[in-house]
Amino acid sequence: MNSRFFRLDVLVAVALFCLGTVGCQQAVAPPATPPAAGTAATPPAATVEPAVEDTPFELETDFVSLSRDQFEEFDAGPETWKASPDGLTCTGKPRGYLYSKLPYENFTWRLEYRFPRPANLKDEAKFKGNTGFLIYITGEHKLWPDCLEIQGKHLHVAAIKENGGADAVTVDDNEPARQKARKHVGQWNALEIVSKGGAVTASLNGLQISSSRPGALTSGLIGIQSEDHPFEVRRMRIRAE
Repeated sequence: MNSRFFRLDVLVAVALFCLGTVGCQQAVAPPATPPAAGTAATPPAATVEPAVEDTPFELETDFVSLSRDQFEEFDAGPETWKASPDGLTCTGKPRGYLYSKLPYENFTWRLEYRFPRPANLKDEAKFKGNTGFLIYITGEHKLWPDCLEIQGKHLHVAAIKENGGADAVTVDDNEPARQKARKHVGQWNALEIVSKGGAVTASLNGLQISSSRPGALTSGLIGIQSEDHPFEVRRMRIRAE
């Protein structure tokens, strides 16, 4: 027999054999096994993006961290102020404040803070969470000291006002910007306070909210109020300029 025809016969035979066997067919994934009766199928794993407020923190150039032990306290109870792993906590009672051991004049002060969200809170416009961040504290310690205050009160966060009998300052305040920048109760709000020659600007979550022109007070201690409501502070740092 001609060898060329023999090879053709062999190829045809091999092809017919493969068509009749599983080994030469394309591999097919077995069908999924249905869940047992009474059990729910497990959904595929989803990729979860971390919340912005929980992103890793890195101290900016020329900033130094501020911790609980860099402050003294005025009119506080034994449980009012506590150090936490990345900041401090306050019970809000009794009324009083922390004040820094060092005075500051020209500086940028940054921190994040939040109030615990009440389980029954439905209308955030009625939430009364309150604290304040004090600058230019001067004179004797009292409730409240002569200073300027950058509001931590949820409804008026980042507003600038005088406190304790200090002379009033001229303030420009942007309520629409506050409404846009403020996060929900229970979430972290990032506050930045900048002092330059007695002029002050306050920004919330990266958006400027208020500013004041220089007044009688231009330097002094910085502080944080305890004012009836519990809250937390973290990532507190300052850059002297």
